[in-house]
Amino acid sequence: MKTVYRPFWSYDLQQTEAWLSEMSAQGWLPAGWNLKLRQFTFRRDNPARLTWQISYDPAGSPEVPGALAAGGWRKHMQQGKWTLYANSGQPEQIKIYPSRKPLLKRNRNHSMLFTGLTVYAAATAAIPLVFLTASALSSTPVHIVPSPMWLVTGLAAVLILMLLLLALLSLHKIRKENKHFYHQKQNLHTPDSLPQSTGQKAIRLKLGWMYSPDRLEKWLEAQEHSGYNLYKVGRLGTLFYFTKGSPRQVRYHADCQFTADPDYFELHRSAGWKNLYTTSFSTQKWTLWSREYSAGEERPQMYSDPFHRLKHARRIAMYYTLLFLPMLLLYSLNLTTFISVIGGDWGNSTLLTNILLMFVSIIIFGSFVGRTWLYYRRLKLSLN
Repeated sequence: MKTVYRPFWSYDLQQTEAWLSEMSAQGWLPAGWNLKLRQFTFRRDNPARLTWQISYDPAGSPEVPGALAAGGWRKHMQQGKWTLYANSGQPEQIKIYPSRKPLLKRNRNHSMLFTGLTVYAAATAAIPLVFLTASALSSTPVHIVPSPMWLVTGLAAVLILMLLLLALLSLHKIRKENKHFYHQKQNLHTPDSLPQSTGQKAIRLKLGWMYSPDRLEKWLEAQEHSGYNLYKVGRLGTLFYFTKGSPRQVRYHADCQFTADPDYFELHRSAGWKNLYTTSFSTQKWTLWSREYSAGEERPQMYSDPFHRLKHARRIAMYYTLLFLPMLLLYSLNLTTFISVIGGDWGNSTLLTNILLMFVSIIIFGSFVGRTWLYYRRLKLSLN
């Protein structure tokens, strides 16, 4: 028996499964699984060529689905929501695999948590850096006040740094795992290529359109009506490339998916929509869809259920609110502190710089949150 520590196995399933195949080929079969300690225990056995798949099922069903059993899969171990399947068939002859959908949803939730931790740690670290930078630029000396609480401050800083490193490493592994999975699905999220005419070209910049997606849709449709045909969106999603051609009737839809399931892209493509742009974020994917229609044809709608559309818009507003609220609170608290400290000394350039930076940050992040809720309100009014 031997035990192997594998800390990020659940975010690194492709390599973990390949590693299990190597272990079984060497005569080591999994015999135990400690999820909390991230340990795999192996026992000595005859070498075997096995294909392994790790499945995540919140229901924790003890039964092997009939289709999987028919495909040669058997349950080797199960603990809680995790199941380790084994298949003794030739890898190239295996046509069906355990579903990854619940796992993608789990990874999405973990990505949101780690993203929040990263944003919080970055915002926390930005404040003292702003102070030090402003002091250096204004040649203001920095006074360190002795305090018995510096030990607590130091430990907190180390803890935040460790959390930041853990979050960044986990995000990297989840992103890599998702990328591998979608590559296996023949890059269905890759934008479609559009025909480009030889007419006059124009490039337009649109920043922060994901906070008001309905206005981006109207703007793009107005461009098409005036004869500017969109043929490409920049990699960052902020630059839109047009050629001067004929006026067209094109329906645009900016859609946000918190889990970019490959079936999602297949479903809308089969309905005649073209994928113009998809963000590369693992926690949320904005996709810009288009569909041209004729003069007598009804204007295409990607989603016809008003309840679903409104619920989705509220979910987007809540997401950005939760994402930016910690920073808004933090900057507001610091702004209040700076104003109370400055008192009547409005000639202090360092404090004035800090007050200005905090004020601008509050305006920017506040506008992101406000715009998403205004989008939700506009949609609600239009559907009522």
